[in-house]
Amino acid sequence: MTFLRVVDRAWAGLLWSMMALAALYIGFIMLAIVYMTIFRTAGWAYNQFVFTLIEYGFLYILFLGSPWLVRTRGHVYIELLTAAVPEGGRAVLSRGIAALCAAICLIWVWYTWGIFIEHVEDPLAFDELRDDRGMRLWTVTVAYPVGFLFMAIEFVRFVFGRNTMHSGEAGVGSDRVELEETRRSLTEAR
Repeated sequence: MTFLRVVDRAWAGLLWSMMALAALYIGFIMLAIVYMTIFRTAGWAYNQFVFTLIEYGFLYILFLGSPWLVRTRGHVYIELLTAAVPEGGRAVLSRGIAALCAAICLIWVWYTWGIFIEHVEDPLAFDELRDDRGMRLWTVTVAYPVGFLFMAIEFVRFVFGRNTMHSGEAGVGSDRVELEETRRSLTEAR
């Protein structure tokens, strides 16, 4: 096994682990909501910190799972344009779109890294809504640059890798007929 394959497998394992952690966090949130609902309904005291973990969990789930979705093409993207483009131009267009996505993610890495550093350096940067629980803001904002960076890396894989992000097939069933008509009309317009 070559060095790059080992690195790719380790990287895929890391992304899968992040996605699995996000999935486990979803399960935790479900159990936490049941716990809070039962305790509130019964009039019993419950740990308020659980509510904070639920709120922050949504951000962690988003940024932990998104890089895996990009890698497996499980994210939402539209193939109408790439499907209507002739075969030769499809790869170029797909790689261009992936490059644009990577660039946007890297811009977000830059800005969110700055926010994260601000929160780390500011000893008074606490979540104002959860101030009584002592939650530092960096515990939330650390997920942003990490998630955006990992998504950017995955988009870059589609720019330079063997596979493109888009398959060139849009729609299902009867929609394919419309796609073929669109493809023909675009080809004839040239």
